[in-house]
Amino acid sequence: MKILAIYFSSGSGISIIYERIFCELAKSATVDVLSDFEPKPHLDKYVRKQYHLPYTQRMHSWYRKCVRWFGTTPISNRWSKRAATMVGEDYDVVIAFTASSQLTPVIAGRIIAQRLQCKLAVYSVDAIPAPGGWTMPREYYGKLRVVARNFCAADYVASSNRHMLEFQLTTFKHKPNLQTGVLLTPSPNELYNNPISNETLLLYTGTLYGLRNPDHFLKAFKRLLKERPEAQFLLVGKMMKMKHIKSILTPEEREHIHLADHTNDLNPLFSRAKVLVDIDADREKDPFLSSKIVTYLKVNRMIICETGHDTPSREMFAGYKTIIQCDHNEESLYQGMVKALAMAESEQDYSERKPLIEQFSIEHVCDIFRNDLERLCKGE
Repeated sequence: MKILAIYFSSGSGISIIYERIFCELAKSATVDVLSDFEPKPHLDKYVRKQYHLPYTQRMHSWYRKCVRWFGTTPISNRWSKRAATMVGEDYDVVIAFTASSQLTPVIAGRIIAQRLQCKLAVYSVDAIPAPGGWTMPREYYGKLRVVARNFCAADYVASSNRHMLEFQLTTFKHKPNLQTGVLLTPSPNELYNNPISNETLLLYTGTLYGLRNPDHFLKAFKRLLKERPEAQFLLVGKMMKMKHIKSILTPEEREHIHLADHTNDLNPLFSRAKVLVDIDADREKDPFLSSKIVTYLKVNRMIICETGHDTPSREMFAGYKTIIQCDHNEESLYQGMVKALAMAESEQDYSERKPLIEQFSIEHVCDIFRNDLERLCKGE
């Protein structure tokens, strides 16, 4: 099976996920890649060829304006047509790795697959356009037009969880015999096994933006401080949405909140933490599953997951004692904090997460993807 994988970097960590997937596929298939950045030497041992065509930041800003105001992608179309002339051979399938901020790969995938008369597979790590208030109405409907125009050419569409896939399939007219799949975001290989921490530290890693609202958690933490005055809450990442913190916590209470810059070395922080925190969008039926919890599963720490109802988190983590699911309200989160800290101070059976960890492993995810692609190419 010959595969052309199209993906963008655009300063985003998402590209690491894409690379993890097509490098695993390359163990049993021939994989070439087309991207917007210089060829990466570390990929040479996995992929046969790296096509490269720059896509400047200035072009990206104009692309966003065209999508938002007109639902069109003239700059992406031009890039895609130029990229298509670089591809000098046939492929069995073109895979477009796409996200809400990276629509050009699916546009290029459509153009190249049509030119080569081969199959088009689309794998999106986001629901595009993000529903339920994640995006402003003008941008939402602009992206919806782009999705409808390009996803309709796909022979295979996959999303990173069942809820997201069900939403995505409502956004475009399906090609006859469209095949679909759920491809969970693959986890990194590291396992984190640390001694029980002496600190009463709650740790959140990632970003807080859009509908990820920390206000409910801060109100619950305020109550926790009355019982656990030594407690600390550390948030690591960028774009922290903390605009209401002064109206929730006193100056003395805010001394227990700490913000730190993004880091790739999380193990020292995991070793200090007693409890790991995940905060989903403050809405019901949100289709997103945070990428951070995929890593949390491999850390021997209790997890508090603030989430709505009918969400991927509710479905996937139901029944796990070491993952405490809480509603978007102060009382539920306070009770979850008290329970999680009490459990964290004694040995827990984190091996209960092994089935989950297996589901998120790169081998398992790519076994599903590989089988789906082989059936697609055989016309089954």
